Amino acid sequence: MNTRVSGAGDVGAATPLSAPGPEGSTYITWFEAASNYRLMMQRLDADGQAMWQEGGIVVSDEPQNTALFRFDMKSDHAGNTIVAFQDQRSGALDVVAYRVAPDGSMLWGDGLALPTPGTTGIAPTIGVLNDDRVVIAWNTNRSPATVAYRILPATGMPAEEAPLEIGGTGIHGRPKVVPNADGGFWLQYVQQPGNFLSPGTMKATRFAADGTALHDDTISTATISGFYFPEPISDGENGLYIAFNSGNIANQNMTDVYVQRLRADGSRWSDRGSPVEDGATTNRYANNTAPALIGNAEGLMIAYSRKNGAQSEGGVHVQRFATAGTALLGATGVEVIPSSTALPEPFGTIAAPDGAVFGCTTGSFSNETAAAFHVGLDGTLAEPQIPLATTPSGIDDASLVPFHNGQAVTVWQDDRYGGSILAQPIMIDISTGIADATNGTWVRLVQGSVHELLFTEGTPAELLITVYAADGKRLHEQRLPAQSPGARVQLDLDRHAASGASIVHVHSADRSTMFKAIVP
Repeated sequence: MNTRVSGAGDVGAATPLSAPGPEGSTYITWFEAASNYRLMMQRLDADGQAMWQEGGIVVSDEPQNTALFRFDMKSDHAGNTIVAFQDQRSGALDVVAYRVAPDGSMLWGDGLALPTPGTTGIAPTIGVLNDDRVVIAWNTNRSPATVAYRILPATGMPAEEAPLEIGGTGIHGRPKVVPNADGGFWLQYVQQPGNFLSPGTMKATRFAADGTALHDDTISTATISGFYFPEPISDGENGLYIAFNSGNIANQNMTDVYVQRLRADGSRWSDRGSPVEDGATTNRYANNTAPALIGNAEGLMIAYSRKNGAQSEGGVHVQRFATAGTALLGATGVEVIPSSTALPEPFGTIAAPDGAVFGCTTGSFSNETAAAFHVGLDGTLAEPQIPLATTPSGIDDASLVPFHNGQAVTVWQDDRYGGSILAQPIMIDISTGIADATNGTWVRLVQGSVHELLFTEGTPAELLITVYAADGKRLHEQRLPAQSPGARVQLDLDRHAASGASIVHVHSADRSTMFKAIVP
């Protein structure tokens, strides 16, 4: 059985988004086709139970366009969630944003209208900075199109202001915001020289904490199609990682997946980026998903589909990269799901303590099932596949909420029940495969007569410390303020955990790690 998030009846629900909430909860938002598309939201607790009214709360039922566009949702450090989308409350299509508290109250009232003077705006994306300021960026309808953005305080709109814009020669669009540990952020976007279907070049502008633009950089000399939406992530060192589809350098008739790092100073691994495989006899696709950064020592991983030239058969492979850009799992990655006519498609990769987890759909249109796969750092399966949706149906817009409270959460749109939003947890055996207690480059677990966290580097924001039993059950959770280099924090594990192995998860805004702690 899957957890049904949207309401009962045959009211169609579509385009779900998800984000982690406080105390192991999960925020989920979606559009519901009533008399007008209305934006709904629900919060599930750590056990998957609805914390608000059945079927969710109405965030907005303002007039909508007859079509739905891309939108975004992110969590802040105070446990709230921010959602930005577009509606026609002003008579034109413009961007609006809401901040929703854990109890469901609307902290920004009826929403913040973010108009773009002289034109309209769609497809907003969100970045939450260390101090809970919010960066919202979106596409404008200028000719040629530009990227508009606003930096908002946590309390909402400070004053009526016009957004800033990035534009120039060609079309500028598809923005993404990547917060940095220094309080600033990257604004990644795509520049196209022709119409909206022409190949584009990925660019990124780095901003200081005060909003000053520091430098603008080209991410890769490889271009992406007009249909591809890259998903950059932070590298934990004021830079970013990004995975994308582009033509195979040896055969432009084949598609390849590249991973690139853009460092804080604007330098990169290489002009094009690192391919997931050598050779030009198969098509590889990243499916608009981001790589998962496991840690500086372990590197990052990505799951991708691998198909024959006719695209009639395919499987799923994984590749791991060192932070310097070297592929670590061989010239063809590691096959996790063998090639078949069922054409399995991965829909996300998230970091696990000992590797990564990815979700995957298998089957033809309207006849799909879904499962999760836990792979170790060597790319091989760490345990049997984890079923997510075993009833064949149409599955769309699937996403993974990274591990919190000992589990990841999968959310997707399903054709069952007349169109609904469903959810399912992913729980793995986190008691195996975790490195020794001295792992981590920024924090160490020192064990002796007492257990202490030793911070070898400072942290830019508060931390969340979670203690799990060996079976993944959450035992204790506490928050700490930002720490200075050399700081020590004592953990009273004896009071919360039975004797034997426990798991200590240390999470900050830009990085996290897990340790195996031995309780006497």
